[in-house]
Amino acid sequence: MKSVLIFSKQHFGGVPLIAGQLRARGLRSVLVSELPDNRHRDKCDDHVVFDWFGEELPVLAARLEERGIEPVAVVNLLESLSHWQMAVAAHYAVPGADESRHVLLSKVLVREHMRALGLSDLRFSGDPATVDFFPAIVKPARDSGASRLVSRVNGPDELRAYQDRLAEAGLADTELIVEEYLSGVEFSVDGPVVDGKFHPLLTVEKPEHDQVKHHDAGLEFHPPEQEHVREGVRVLCERVDAFCADLRLDQFWLHFEGRSTEDGRTELIEINPRFGGGMIPAAVREVSGIDPIEAVVSMALGEFKLDGPMPLRERPVIGWIDMEGDELGTVEVSTTEDDLRELPGMVGAQITNGYRITDLEQENFFLRFAVTADSVSQLRERVETVRNKIDYRITSEGGE
Repeated sequence: MKSVLIFSKQHFGGVPLIAGQLRARGLRSVLVSELPDNRHRDKCDDHVVFDWFGEELPVLAARLEERGIEPVAVVNLLESLSHWQMAVAAHYAVPGADESRHVLLSKVLVREHMRALGLSDLRFSGDPATVDFFPAIVKPARDSGASRLVSRVNGPDELRAYQDRLAEAGLADTELIVEEYLSGVEFSVDGPVVDGKFHPLLTVEKPEHDQVKHHDAGLEFHPPEQEHVREGVRVLCERVDAFCADLRLDQFWLHFEGRSTEDGRTELIEINPRFGGGMIPAAVREVSGIDPIEAVVSMALGEFKLDGPMPLRERPVIGWIDMEGDELGTVEVSTTEDDLRELPGMVGAQITNGYRITDLEQENFFLRFAVTADSVSQLRERVETVRNKIDYRITSEGGE
């Protein structure tokens, strides 16, 4: 049976949305997950259990063959499973197996390629023992989603202390990259890559980014307001376009982050082979009319096309907040999504009531909302109205 595989890990992976897109196309969906009781298994036509970290590709291929499943595409929204997506796509000779995509799986390879093309002069090292530049950012070289284990270190002692913490957590073998810390305002860009051409659809200024945790924080909005950020976005989009052209990337979605200083320096901070999380998909739909989920499904089938150049739209102004818990425990939210939807300019809201915060080394967003406005000042007013409507508390495992 010709089917489209949907990859999931720990219930994540956008399974219901992808399955819905496939159903609308008349395509059969097969969930591949390490969890026999994956909560989304009933959304798909079939479910194959596979241990991502304990089993090999021949095992998965055998299980699919036993069920008479013939994959015609692989849809994956999880950075940690990108190497599996490429391996399975190559095995079945379906879209997504391009060898050049492997560069995007390693932050070290991305840095090396950008430098070789003359697109970046940011100092970096894949060997912490050789680092002689500080302050610096240290993080896993592969799969650092949700800003997991990202930390600023101001000297050799702090870098060694970071490595000691990893060892104590049983993560001593984690491949690391250490990068020169760049001050300035952080921004992000989302868009598809078609025939080696990157098309920016959403450009986001993050003026309230958490410089301590290095997590997204506060209000983020499109389009950028500050002139040096707007210029930084333009410069970095040109560099990423050159990067994509050199690698001949196609049928791909990119979410990347950069920083721009007032004195004109702009650098890539992170690049991910997926669309941004949280309210970014809703924001992309609002400003461009393109649904990232639908686009990614089309890309997995090798069918995504653009009718022509996509001009970057300046209106409406759209912004969002990702609310994060800052202590261990369970988040109890009294406010409902319906309560928020009735407020002015509301595009959408996502509330995870009962969200459990078990690790402060990663982002812990339990509530998100997006609003539109005619200006950034009006946007800030509307965001404050929403914030004042939200009522929540965090209870510890032992009670209050």
